[in-house]
Amino acid sequence: MLLGLAAMLASPVVTAQNSEAEGPPSPWLLTPLLSVDPKLGTNVGGLAAYLRRFDEESPISMMGAAISYSNTDSLVSGMFADLYWGGDHHRLVGAAAYGDIKNEYDDFLGSGRTVETVDDLRSVFLRYRYRFWGNWFVGGQLIRTNYQIDFPPNQVVIDQQVGYLGFNSTGAGLVLEMDGRNHIRTPTQGNYFLIDTVSYRSGEAGAGIAADESRLDDLLPDDSLLNRDGEFGVLRATYSHYSPLGHWLTESAAPEVVLAIRAFGRWTDDAPLSGFSSVSMPGYTRGNYLGENYSDIQFDLRMPVSARWGIVLFGGIGCLYGDPIAANDSSSGCSDNAYPGIGAGVSWLIKPESGVILRAEAAKGIGDNSALYLRFGHPF
Repeated sequence: MLLGLAAMLASPVVTAQNSEAEGPPSPWLLTPLLSVDPKLGTNVGGLAAYLRRFDEESPISMMGAAISYSNTDSLVSGMFADLYWGGDHHRLVGAAAYGDIKNEYDDFLGSGRTVETVDDLRSVFLRYRYRFWGNWFVGGQLIRTNYQIDFPPNQVVIDQQVGYLGFNSTGAGLVLEMDGRNHIRTPTQGNYFLIDTVSYRSGEAGAGIAADESRLDDLLPDDSLLNRDGEFGVLRATYSHYSPLGHWLTESAAPEVVLAIRAFGRWTDDAPLSGFSSVSMPGYTRGNYLGENYSDIQFDLRMPVSARWGIVLFGGIGCLYGDPIAANDSSSGCSDNAYPGIGAGVSWLIKPESGVILRAEAAKGIGDNSALYLRFGHPF
């Protein structure tokens, strides 16, 4: 139902003079967003965007705003821009987010204890890259935040920030990118590599954190995780590969089946608990499982059944390692802290000219970890 609503909202305008032919595609996009999981409950919202191509050699740019509300009384809103110009020699992504976030974890860090976190989100993010040779880009990024945001937010979906912990800091870092995909939003072949760093300075950790049934330091083997300041470093790396697999369910005129595989890692240095890495596999609540470092490998099988509809199957396994994760856990290796996940759903290509996708999915992890999503864009 929600996919059908999104399809109607994003459809091109049909002219009254010629009902048999569609007019030029509308540059506007309006779509609902939804996520449901057993720990943070239901999160509903919407996204409105304007699409524009600045020149023929550059991908279509997108500017807009998003808002979401969860039944934990979390309200998050933001504005974003994902821009490409100068023959795709210049790429800029920026976002400004505002919100009141109240997270309720019923099994925080696997302790069986209920913990609440309360944060006022105020964040500004900016990342610029310049094409210096072939498919290679180099640039930098700046972030000012009192909350751990997933930057840049995946396809600028602001509601995915719900679930993290807060800290108050300013960060800057470098970006190296190799983009050999044949399309930035719906690639069917090619490779993508990104490595970026952030050095946070002049910060305060644990901003706004409060506990429901116990103090957070009762759950941790080392109180210094709470007492560290907001000065720490983060290194992230991701590699994605896209392989076309031919036509399984469609004729040759329709898109091919695509298998996307991604390897991802996030490593921290001297981070407080609120700057730790979180499991980001589908089906898991962000922030509920934390570790000093995190890596995962995921697959995403995209199977068109028509020119615009498709079926998606996805899964993978993530791992937390480094500092102990909970008070009753002295392990620090992947073998003891693995988080597998799997899921399926349907996709709708709501803007064929720009490759904008909407996906309705169900995902399952270990234990009671599960979720439903109505998401904007492919996960990678």
